[in-house]
Amino acid sequence: MPVAQRKTGLPLVAVVVSLVGCDHRLTDEVVLRREFDIPTEAAAIHFEARPKESGWFGREGLRINATFQLTAADFNHYLADAKRTSGWKPLPIPLSFLRRMAAIETSKAAQYWHHQSGASPPPPEGSIYNPSEQQLLTAFIKSLPPQPTSGLFQIRTAGDDIMHTVKRVYHLPDHDLNDFMLALLNANKKQIVIRVKTSY
Repeated sequence: MPVAQRKTGLPLVAVVVSLVGCDHRLTDEVVLRREFDIPTEAAAIHFEARPKESGWFGREGLRINATFQLTAADFNHYLADAKRTSGWKPLPIPLSFLRRMAAIETSKAAQYWHHQSGASPPPPEGSIYNPSEQQLLTAFIKSLPPQPTSGLFQIRTAGDDIMHTVKRVYHLPDHDLNDFMLALLNANKKQIVIRVKTSY
């Protein structure tokens, strides 16, 4: 009898299917904890990931919202370390960074190309099929976790496969992002809030 079957009581094929179909929650949480050096004692008091499983093209359009609760001592230590690095910036997030995370320049260019290639004229700007830059920015800001009144933020990006590729800190808002990890240090609630978004 094969080893895998003898240990589990299930055929090897069933074991593989079970692993492939499992929820990504545990893996996602491990990745975020490792990426941001979150203390092991910190509880994940909120964790939402969509899609939960891979499709034909992987986890296309990945969205993760996570909140980790730290003790006051752990948070103050984490905050002090963050202030000593160049990767963290004071809140609130400047509009220049928000625009790049929302990829407004890319979105407007895609809208222009779409309407230029069509036979019909573009809809009026500000309509549902041709939103203005301000509408795109407002919708994006509403999709983010509320910004704390006190704390720091950091943006990391990979360009592709953000959960498994090496990330770099996004220091200057000089180009649109097609993926990002946004971390907010909430000094009032002693929390680390993370938002992950991909466009692929």
